[in-house]
Amino acid sequence: MGLTLSELDELDEGTVMDMIIESGNDFCDDEYRQVATQEDFDSF
Repeated sequence: MGLTLSELDELDEGTVMDMIIESGNDFCDDEYRQVATQEDFDSF
């Protein structure tokens, strides 16, 4: 991910896990079936 050890040391574990998960999603060829609209958020 291009982080140095000193940069990594300043991040908490949850942030690092989120970064790892998101970087894995970048290589995924799956497309989302539906994009939520404002109505979807309002009804949620």
